[in-house]
Amino acid sequence: MRLLAIGNNVSALGAFLMLTQGIPRQKVHRLILISSFACLIILVLFMLVGTRILDFFGISVDAFQITGGLILGRVGFGMLNSKSDTTPKRDATEIKNHQQQLSDSELYSAAVVPLAIPLTIGGATLSAVVLFADTAASTGTSLELLGATIALVVVNYVVFRFSSKIMTLLGTMGMEIFIKVMGLFMLSIGIQFLAQGIGSFYLKYQDASINAIG
Repeated sequence: MRLLAIGNNVSALGAFLMLTQGIPRQKVHRLILISSFACLIILVLFMLVGTRILDFFGISVDAFQITGGLILGRVGFGMLNSKSDTTPKRDATEIKNHQQQLSDSELYSAAVVPLAIPLTIGGATLSAVVLFADTAASTGTSLELLGATIALVVVNYVVFRFSSKIMTLLGTMGMEIFIKVMGLFMLSIGIQFLAQGIGSFYLKYQDASINAIG
């Protein structure tokens, strides 16, 4: 559930609809499918080798946990203060004309950047996956984390697939309320990560001091 609160892409619906304006529905569906597959690969990759990447750069999990907590907190705070999209109509028309001129290769490369990264999974989500993977490795719940990752990708696929209907159903006020609620959850998770990281640093420092005295 925490991963779903962090990695849901509902807040990116406005940008997604703007990005896909003027594109035939069949291409949009393929775009979403490619983006979802890219998200799954990236998330699983970070889940498997994220801690090894940290070890390679000499970064402790505790330090990364503090950093991840700060990132999550910042994103969550931004979502709490988010406002409805006020993109001028003229800009939307320009984007629409540009999208109509895109080739297939350019369109599908957009499925990875910016649709997969950062609209669907950003630094906050990747940081959370690495931290959850470290916890899962020590508690033997890696399969559960993999299942949660797959569930997240499926949910995000459905959200983008039915983005127009969701926007119509929720309306501007509904979208703002939902984004703020998710932002509250994300901010809370970020504070929890931050507190755990600082607590771990304090315990290690305390143990080191005791050993030095002994």
